[in-house]
Amino acid sequence: MNLERYIVISGAPGVYRLISARHNGVLVEDFKEKRNRFIATRQNQVMPLATISIYADTEEGSVPLADVFDRMLKAYPQTPPPASDASSNALREYFTHVLPEHDRYRVHIADIKKCIRWFNFMREYGIFEQLREAERAEETAATEATSNEKMLEQADSSTTEETAA
Repeated sequence: MNLERYIVISGAPGVYRLISARHNGVLVEDFKEKRNRFIATRQNQVMPLATISIYADTEEGSVPLADVFDRMLKAYPQTPPPASDASSNALREYFTHVLPEHDRYRVHIADIKKCIRWFNFMREYGIFEQLREAERAEETAATEATSNEKMLEQADSSTTEETAA
């Protein structure tokens, strides 16, 4: 899952799609208002979702947010996430189910709440479906490119054989 074009903005709820960056701010797509907005970076901190990781008791020390969202999507039919205002125990229990290797001491309940809010927002506005479609399109393009390369190689080899004969 490629989250590079999706960002969160301090003081603004939800997730935004980055359209372009300028020296004094960013132009984003606002999914709630269904319009583009300019966000000044002087007043707001902008964080790409692709740069966010969850502390984990693994060799790497963290798990990228994209992997956490993948796990949450896989677990969704059987165990949907609790409401972000659920009890701390319910939130920790859910997160332990989804990401058992998360570091219980460094991953705070507020972090779990943010993760769940972002996940629910992205699910509600169909962002995960857009990401899946983009991945499928990339795979199809890669497959077509590979088959085109093979066809060109076969054509080159047959032309070489004809020239040699």
